[in-house]
This record gives sequence, structure tokens and C-alpha cells, in this order.
Amino acid sequence: MGNPPPSTPVTPIGDDRRKQSLAETLAAAPDISRLRIFAYGSLMWSPCFEFIGRSRGTLYGYHRGFSIWSVHARGSPENPGLGFALEEMSDARCDGMVFSLPKNVSEQDLIPLWEREMWTETYTPTWVWVNMEGMKVQALTFVVSTDHMQYAGNLPLEIKARYIARASGKYGTCYDYLSETVKVMRDYGVRDPEMENLLAAVDELIC
Repeated sequence: MGNPPPSTPVTPIGDDRRKQSLAETLAAAPDISRLRIFAYGSLMWSPCFEFIGRSRGTLYGYHRGFSIWSVHARGSPENPGLGFALEEMSDARCDGMVFSLPKNVSEQDLIPLWEREMWTETYTPTWVWVNMEGMKVQALTFVVSTDHMQYAGNLPLEIKARYIARASGKYGTCYDYLSETVKVMRDYGVRDPEMENLLAAVDELIC
């Protein structure tokens, strides 16, 4: 069951609140000298931070969906798009990319990431355990806040496809956002039938 687009304007959080969120997240880091980020959407192909390595990773207990309303990055208030979200869900798994950051990474270095992922508080920065190259590592990822006004929930496939086919925002079209993510997943051997089916449905609409 899905939720309709926000009926009132979506207001970004202030810079002070964003910096506070970043500081609190880093203070809770398991090892500040070995920071990793688990990417499951556009960060896989367009990271906004310096990294020294990346590997495939699997996160259990979470599901990747196209389940938040985008009214800034890939849509507008008048023509909302949809965006990727990671939602905690038993018996689920999400395959993505684990980025290893330099040892000297600073809070300042991560401000672009927070400006992109924490424009509003649609997500909660969360430290999770990820399976990577035969071992478990802790990484930072962004989990959807299901009580946020931008949470779209589980919309029917055909409805999601219609929104994706026509929306665009500050960072480009919603279609490119989806197709580039599916492309990089294919390149790295990551299989996500749900996203493949969604892209196929959008392709049918815009052909």
C-alpha cells in the first residue's frame, strides 16, 4: 500500500541541523580511522566523496525500493519523482557497493554527502554490518524514515513507472537515476529483479 505525494511543501533542514547530524553520526562510528559507506542507489555510480577502494557488499535484513517522493533531486513539487530507499525488512537482502574511505577523512569532507542524502530527514544515517569479500564490516548507510512525509511506501509497479517516466529535478531525470543505477549493478554482477522490472516498465512508457 503506497502513500500519495506530499500535500504540503517539503522544507529542507537547516545547515546547523545537517552539521549536527553529521557530527553525531561520526561520533557513533565504530572506528573513525576505517570509515566505509554502503551504497545502494546513485552513490554507486556517482559518489560525492573520496574513496580508496570499493567492493560488492551484501546487507541482510534490508530491502532496496523506489519508495520515497523526490521533489528536489529527481522531481519537483508540481511533478514529483521517486527515489531509492533502504528499508529494514526481515528476510530481505540488498546487494550494493562498499566504499572504503581514506584514513584522514574529515567531517568537512563528508558535508557534500550530507547535503545530498540529508537534504531533508527522509533518511536516518545508520551503521550496519555488511558482508564484503568473505568478511563482515561495519559501514554507514542511509535508511528511510517511514514516518517522513516523503515516504511513498510500496506503490504498484505501473504507478511508479508513470512518475519515473516524466519527472526531473536538480540532479537530472528520474529515469536516468534509475537506469544508471541498474546499469552499474549489472556491471558489477548485482542482480535486482525488482529494479530490472521497474526499468522495463518505464522503458515501455517512453518508447
